[in-house]
Amino acid sequence: MRFTELTNEQRRQFIDVAQVFATWRDAAHKAVPGSLRWVTRKGAEYLYRKTQKSERSLGRRSPATEAIVTEHARQRSRLKQSGARLKAMARVNRALYLNRVPKDAALILRELDAAGLLGKQLFVIGTNALYAYEMRAGVLFESNILATNDFDLLWDAHDRLRLAVRGMSPEGVLGVLKKADPSFSSADDYGYRAQNAAGYFVDLFCPESEPPSHKLAPKDIEPIPIKGADWLIDAPKMDETVIGWDGMPLFMPCVDPRVFALHKLWLSKESSRQARSRPRDIAQAKAVAAVATAYLKLKFTDRALARLPKELKAGAAELARAEKELEG
Repeated sequence: MRFTELTNEQRRQFIDVAQVFATWRDAAHKAVPGSLRWVTRKGAEYLYRKTQKSERSLGRRSPATEAIVTEHARQRSRLKQSGARLKAMARVNRALYLNRVPKDAALILRELDAAGLLGKQLFVIGTNALYAYEMRAGVLFESNILATNDFDLLWDAHDRLRLAVRGMSPEGVLGVLKKADPSFSSADDYGYRAQNAAGYFVDLFCPESEPPSHKLAPKDIEPIPIKGADWLIDAPKMDETVIGWDGMPLFMPCVDPRVFALHKLWLSKESSRQARSRPRDIAQAKAVAAVATAYLKLKFTDRALARLPKELKAGAAELARAEKELEG
């Protein structure tokens, strides 16, 4: 296992980008969608909000509605200023080779975050999660364990009812993917995964205990029930800023790196796992475990992992040796 540590210049740049991105993302989530305007009706002023082709009243002019206008202007200003700075920083990010997340994955992350899905209903659990772990640790993984042609997401449907009434596309997650790339469509007759014209796949995974149908919308792709998904849903989570191919930052929520490593090691030993995938599973498990212990100073004996099932914890001793391999 070999890692390249970030230089001091890369570290300073990444810290600055993450701070500005946090400001931008906070403003983006707090800003009132659409545009606001005052409309006079029967001698009284009312505040109207326009989103796309619809417009509705937010109430008569009052301290409360005036506060909405003031906060809207403040958040729009924050959004504009931080957004302009991020665009300027993107050139430096590319020059310093911090733009690690490939185009397809970056576009998907950006749209899922804009839709309010990331970190609530969806978590990154596949190979792409390594981009979050390496940025958290300040190292870069070797490219041979990063290459992938799919995007694996964990689907937590516990709060899907609240999400379903938020004005999502009739096609649900698939509709969001089409905003990232219009060529995305259901990849098979059963609607279990999405695929774009270039052959890039997106899979949603959920626990076997979930009901047979738990799509966000009737036209959406169906999450795939798999063994072990409930362990990941209940596991500790983390999120990190990552940087896309274009130099712009992204939000990536995923499971704790130790849980990722334990799950990958467990998966490599499952009889149902394809033989060609097992060596890569083990390589990723050991690499992430080494980063978690050597750079992030995390321990597999931590109480935060106490509730993990024995099937996963059984691999802790094997992965704990990954740090020693790294030192050797």
